[in-house]
Amino acid sequence: MMQFTQEEARPSEMTLYIIRQIAHSYRLINNKGRYEAYCIN
Repeated sequence: MMQFTQEEARPSEMTLYIIRQIAHSYRLINNKGRYEAYCIN
């Protein structure tokens, strides 16, 4: 039985741009054993 699937799932450039912006804007800080997210815009 043949299965037809994409060789690679590729997100759009806009999706990658949004992911990069979030990754560069948010960081984690360890506060008394708890990790908390904060924005560094």
